[in-house]
Amino acid sequence: MYASHECENETMRRTKVIATVGPASLAPDVIGALVDAGADVLRLNCSHVDTAGLLERIRLVRAVRPEVAILVDIQGPKLRYGGEPRELHDGERVSFTFAELGLPESRTTGDGGLRSGQRILLHDGRLETIIEDISGGWPDGTINVRVLHGGLLQKSKGVNLPDTEVSGSVLSAKDRADLEVAQRENVDYVAVSFVQRPSDIEEVRAILGPTAHVIAKIERPQALERIDEICRASNGVMAARGDLGVELPFQVVPAAQHKIARTALRNGVIAICATEMLESMTTSSRATRAEVADVTGAVRDGFDAVMLSGETAVGVDPVRAVEVMCAICEAAERDVHLPPIFADANPSTAAVTAAASSLARRVGADSLLSLTYTGHSARLLAACRPGSAIIAATPSAETARKLRLLWGVHAVVAERDADVEVAIGAGLAAARDAGMVRRGDKVVVCASRLSLRSDADTIWLHIEP
Repeated sequence: MYASHECENETMRRTKVIATVGPASLAPDVIGALVDAGADVLRLNCSHVDTAGLLERIRLVRAVRPEVAILVDIQGPKLRYGGEPRELHDGERVSFTFAELGLPESRTTGDGGLRSGQRILLHDGRLETIIEDISGGWPDGTINVRVLHGGLLQKSKGVNLPDTEVSGSVLSAKDRADLEVAQRENVDYVAVSFVQRPSDIEEVRAILGPTAHVIAKIERPQALERIDEICRASNGVMAARGDLGVELPFQVVPAAQHKIARTALRNGVIAICATEMLESMTTSSRATRAEVADVTGAVRDGFDAVMLSGETAVGVDPVRAVEVMCAICEAAERDVHLPPIFADANPSTAAVTAAASSLARRVGADSLLSLTYTGHSARLLAACRPGSAIIAATPSAETARKLRLLWGVHAVVAERDADVEVAIGAGLAAARDAGMVRRGDKVVVCASRLSLRSDADTIWLHIEP
């Protein structure tokens, strides 16, 4: 059995940690140890499990740790080469069918958006071709290409279309089945792969319902160009650097990552940095110096969360990977003071929460307490990036789970009385019981006097006796 691996000063860590559950971490004691080590959210990757298996894993996590948030990551239309292995030579002209390139019927109408002059990257970006002409359509139509950078093309390797806005639905039949399970099981977040436009998010919401929390994975240049609109349509965005690093020149990925984080912050939505953050820890107990610098850079960019994938799904020591990620984030945060990007861009929306954040800085508050029903007020407060920890008191266990993904927010479940003074007392008592508030602490309280469910309109300063 694993012992508890509490992250030092875990309640004060602002950047959240997402850990992927896989074969190496499916045992109940390991799931519990991941959370004890500091994992705020557990990710279930639909690319490596069927729909029945997804349901089993959701229920397993809920049974072991009902307080932890679950992120279901939909597989999406990942294209893979389906033909026989072949050697491609620089300069030669070769042909593929739509089916060979893995283009599914759900994403293909006619030519699928392919045009002459567009690139097709094969074998996960190692091979590069350019379309010369197209004859026919899905599935047996012919795509004739000229090889720019050749090599051995193997079956089932990734196909990328960096210049093409692929037409059709973003969802496969499996994706729709997985989404229905996620909706029935009331998972906290759903991440959508290969988003190109805001309408892709709307398609997912039509299945999950209007109150679903949807994360758009930014993996394509087309999504990066529309990052503002996608932020406004979603609850958050993920810098999914795997495919993004294939479809963009590798040297511009850090700038793209920074843009994703800052655009999300300006719009007041969640930002997640993902892919190969501590990749060496899949096989080693230590992170490399470059990986430590990478995670530190994500913290400084302002991401709400950093994500572990293979490190915890198939790695040699999933719990240790979480501990290392927590330690790096905590160290990085000591030197990070983000500018008030959200408050400056949204002065009316952030009027009260920005004032609360500013007051907390001036008086050296130990924490801020947000009384919230849906989590909206806590999200606004988190977007202001205060220098103090945010305690969100909510009567809803479901809301408390969702808040685990927000930068700087630590949720407690507390009754919300109609009398705001009583409600504040209940919130402080819950925070006190959780060890988040101690004698002598200065706490800036942000709540609504007008209505239990309206935005915060009043600020108090509390000194814990």
